[in-house]
Amino acid sequence: GEKALALALVAPRPDLILLDVVMPGMDGYEVCQRLKADPATADIPVIFLTARADSEDEERGLQLGAVDYITKPISPPIALSRIRSHVNLHRQKRALIESQALIAAELNEAAEYVRSLLPAPLQGAIATDWQHVPSTSLGGDAFGHHWIDPEHLAIYLLDVCGHGVGAALLSISAMNALRAQSLVGADFYSPSSVLEAANQTFPMEAHNDKFFTLWYGVYAPATRTLRYASAGHPPALLVHHGDAGTEVRQLGTRNLAIGCMPGFPFGEASIELPPAFKLAVFSDGVYEIEVPGHGAMSLADFVALYSRIADPQLPQAQALLDTMRAQRGGDPLQPFDDDYSYLELRIGPGAGPSA
Repeated sequence: GEKALALALVAPRPDLILLDVVMPGMDGYEVCQRLKADPATADIPVIFLTARADSEDEERGLQLGAVDYITKPISPPIALSRIRSHVNLHRQKRALIESQALIAAELNEAAEYVRSLLPAPLQGAIATDWQHVPSTSLGGDAFGHHWIDPEHLAIYLLDVCGHGVGAALLSISAMNALRAQSLVGADFYSPSSVLEAANQTFPMEAHNDKFFTLWYGVYAPATRTLRYASAGHPPALLVHHGDAGTEVRQLGTRNLAIGCMPGFPFGEASIELPPAFKLAVFSDGVYEIEVPGHGAMSLADFVALYSRIADPQLPQAQALLDTMRAQRGGDPLQPFDDDYSYLELRIGPGAGPSA
């Protein structure tokens, strides 16, 4: 028994172990128990090959983790057939585990690449803060901000339907097109033009029937104006101090999602902004959660909650994530049902970097 345990640890690991029950010192049951208790040998299939033919003995051997129990006298063809079957199953299982490990490593690498595309926070009079929590290894959300020129800052967030590799690939393609300003025919100072060009570039028929929602805005600090448009996306929230205290205004336009209808005429809107404000852009995964005792949270519910906690001067991306996790209840580290993406832009006094 002791020698069997030592041999089982020698690389390469055995594909299968034939184990007698009655042995000097340590019997086969104890050997099997120790093999299954050691992570290094737990996955090696064990077949008991013994003269002990009572049903209680067989039951005990199988309960200890053996894959089969062959009693003497042995029929070599039958025994070899059963041994061959278990060896093949074990090799297939090992290959599957190795394949899954490789896929997991590649998904992690892809997830790191997606995260590398997300913007570094801005600091100073114009500051940004964000949180991104995919619901799976690869999500369909992406967002960013960049200076079109020294006088115009673009802010955008997109949400591809579905999850996984397909959604992530479309998300990356659309994100890179926005970030590199490579959409054919787009005037990147005009949100409606950007949405129309994206709609022309990413028809759902050419992308496995996948579409995406998008919020895109252009902020001009010199004139304190914001031009914006949303395509099937939740409205952004403008937060500022008003005469009645903290005010929250929804900024959205009625447009179809990107890729749904060729030639759709996208509209946009503009607003003159106060000297100090916060602009919050987010995916529907931020608020589409089940609240215990209250059911599914709606956009109106979320806006009401956000209005109670929003501060135009403070970075609140982490605080909001903690709040939404608390609203959902359960394990705070459990992923949301949908990708969670939140980006905020703060302008004016107190718009410094997040701690």
